[in-house]
Amino acid sequence: MKRFYAAVLTAFAALAAVNAPAHATPRSPQITFASADLQNRLNLMGESINVLTQQQDGLVWGTTVSGNSVLTIQFDLVHGNTGDAELGIAKLDPTGHTVTGLAAVFPAVADNGWFAVASFHAGGALVVNLFDPTAVLRGTLTYSGVNSALFAYYIKSSGNTYFSHDGFNGDGKAHALAYAGTGQNTGCWWQCWEESPIANYLDADFNDAVVFMESMNPTPVSKSTWGQVKARFR
Repeated sequence: MKRFYAAVLTAFAALAAVNAPAHATPRSPQITFASADLQNRLNLMGESINVLTQQQDGLVWGTTVSGNSVLTIQFDLVHGNTGDAELGIAKLDPTGHTVTGLAAVFPAVADNGWFAVASFHAGGALVVNLFDPTAVLRGTLTYSGVNSALFAYYIKSSGNTYFSHDGFNGDGKAHALAYAGTGQNTGCWWQCWEESPIANYLDADFNDAVVFMESMNPTPVSKSTWGQVKARFR
C-alpha cells in the first residue's frame, strides 16, 4: 500500500481563529482498525493519543473568521510520495449535505517535499499556490464556490475518491479519522486517511496519509517553508 504524509499548518490574516471540525465532538462509535502503524506514527510525533479511543467527529470543517478575513492554509508533503494520489478540499452546499466540487491542493504530480499555500477569500474564491521542495512556485490554481465556513477534505487515488465525511463515501465507510492534538499540539488537529476500499476495518490502518492541521496566531513560527512563503507574499 502506497504511503504519503502531509502536514497542514493553518494561519489567519489579521485575526486569530480556529480551523476545526464543524462539530468537534467524539466520534460515535469509535472505529476499531489495524491501529499499530498509526499509533506508532503519532507516538513518534510526540503525541499522547490513543488512536482507538480518542477519535473526533472530523466530518466537515469550517472557520470562525469573519467574511472579510482571509483564511490561509499551508499544506506540506513532508514524507513519502503521493504517486497517483490527489489531495484537496471538497466544496459543500450551504447545508453541508452535498459535495458540489473538488478543489485540488496537490495534483498527482506533487512529490515528497512539495508544499502549497491555499487562501480562502471573500466571495468563495480559493487560491492555491503550489511550490516544489526548493520553494519555487510551480503553479497557481483558482477555484470558485468554496465556502470557508463549511467544507470537507478528500483524497483521490487509483480511481477512488474518499472524503472526510463518511456519508459522502460510496462504501459508506470512514476513510478519515480526526484526532485533537495533545501537549504542545493542543488546539491542533490530525487527520489520518485510508485511501483503499474498506471491506473490514481490521484490514485498514488509516496511515496512508497523516495530515497535521495547526491553527496559529498571526505571529511568525519557526518553520522554514512557512517563512519562505510569507516572504514571497509580503
